[in-house]
Amino acid sequence: MQEFLNTLDGSTARAYREDLTDFARWFAHTNGQDPTPELVTGIDLREYQGHMLAVRGLKPATVNRRLAAVRAWLRWARENGIIEDLPSFPRRAAEPKGAPRALSRVEEARFLRAVEREGSPRDQALIALMLHAGLRVGEAVRTRTADVEISERKGKVVVRAGKGMKRREVPLSAEARAMIRPWLSQARGEWLFPGLGDKHLSTRAAQDVVKKYAYLARLDVEHVTPHVLRHTFATRLLRQGVDIVVVAALLGHARIDTTARYTRPGWADLERAVEGLHESVNKGGVSNA
Repeated sequence: MQEFLNTLDGSTARAYREDLTDFARWFAHTNGQDPTPELVTGIDLREYQGHMLAVRGLKPATVNRRLAAVRAWLRWARENGIIEDLPSFPRRAAEPKGAPRALSRVEEARFLRAVEREGSPRDQALIALMLHAGLRVGEAVRTRTADVEISERKGKVVVRAGKGMKRREVPLSAEARAMIRPWLSQARGEWLFPGLGDKHLSTRAAQDVVKKYAYLARLDVEHVTPHVLRHTFATRLLRQGVDIVVVAALLGHARIDTTARYTRPGWADLERAVEGLHESVNKGGVSNA
């Protein structure tokens, strides 16, 4: 494991080390030997997941994050010829379904701190388009340099070929402009996010960027995706009281009922409702009716 950790930068290595150490400790206690890539089996991974959930009572987000660290280590081993194939990983631990997954305020703050602390200007701009402008990952990577206009007090991004090949313009908030401006000032080519050759950055590369900062923020990397950043943008607007028709236009939704998914209550909403009921009873007294 140490050889794998040596390939990572300092903050990333520290984040992975904690989760891999937990797996190594469990593996040694269970199997009587230190884990090496060729020793890890699908059975081990399923038992480790079950141990974390049933015995230790860890949250699904923590369980999924730790298995993601093990997967990264084993992928490195495969790429370096240490093993031929990855073992079979269990399905990620599920959480109750509700509204489309969005970051809570605390999670969003942790994610943005990781981006600000560790992120390159390119990564910050890419994340801003998804989190602060609600672009789909495909729309973000296909953004041309000329599609972004930023002045001191306002800005916008033009989405030339959204879903259904529809064009739309999305205003950029002050937060978005601050994250995008440094990279935009450096951009010279056709694509705002260039990839290999004359192509734009791939969607897979953009997904990896998001997962990197999710991991550094100690969030569940399986649940923090480009689409979750878009969901977060939509959910925040609706909870601030923005009209659903306006939100639909910003997201490029052709149907209002697609946008309405974001109005479903999540677990935190249910908790607040119950706590509010309890507080109202205490203030008003108990009725004899």
